[in-house]
Amino acid sequence: MRIAIELDPPGSAPGDDPFSMFSGWGDQLVWLAVLVPIAVLVFFVGSRRFRSQLGSASIVPKGRDRFVAGGGPRRDATWRETVDRLEAKPATPIAQARSGPVRVEAEIVRASGNLGGPPGRECVWRNRAGAGSQTAVGADLLIVADASGRCGVEQLETARVIAPTERAGAHYESTSLYIGDRVEVIARFEPEVVGEHEDPSMLVYGTLGAHGPVDIRVVERPAPPEPEAEAAEDAEEAPAEPEPADPEPSDEP
Repeated sequence: MRIAIELDPPGSAPGDDPFSMFSGWGDQLVWLAVLVPIAVLVFFVGSRRFRSQLGSASIVPKGRDRFVAGGGPRRDATWRETVDRLEAKPATPIAQARSGPVRVEAEIVRASGNLGGPPGRECVWRNRAGAGSQTAVGADLLIVADASGRCGVEQLETARVIAPTERAGAHYESTSLYIGDRVEVIARFEPEVVGEHEDPSMLVYGTLGAHGPVDIRVVERPAPPEPEAEAAEDAEEAPAEPEPADPEPSDEP
């Protein structure tokens, strides 16, 4: 009994109400009982929304207009009519293109820079799938070529690009352009023959996209090289090791 009394805090008496400390709160206790569940609910909903934004469903474009560059600048009605008109006609050979909007189908053969990749298949432009042009990275200038000639493609940072999506991580997909891709380019052409060459198909006949919108669509993409083929090419390019020389005969018995 003495032990129990000594363990009791000073001033306490049997039968004290442990909730007497809240006796003066009044209406504040009621508001506290209402606000705490609301705060828990807000936290729960917010965390679920945050997790859904990190999920794979967030990288799927939803309701994008076909004339919007992955959420980028919207094309006006005049340009949309121009695109429809050019798509209804055969592609224009680069060497025959005249000043004004044209549609060409050509292969990406060169670029002013790249983002890495196997030789001959370097990445020259990349963006997050469904993202706007403000997140795109790539070369400042592409050189595309068809059977008739070559031309430059500018303003890639604002181009509307349609390309296959590629899985780049658990929660990330991207679209890219590579050397070797056959693409359709719709843009304003500015003719200007650059250089001299005995083969007319090697001449640069002008520039696409220096002024106005640029639409690029991948028409055909070569299959990636097989690892075995790459290893064989590396083995062929590697210099052969010299054979060891035969030991000289010794005169010693």
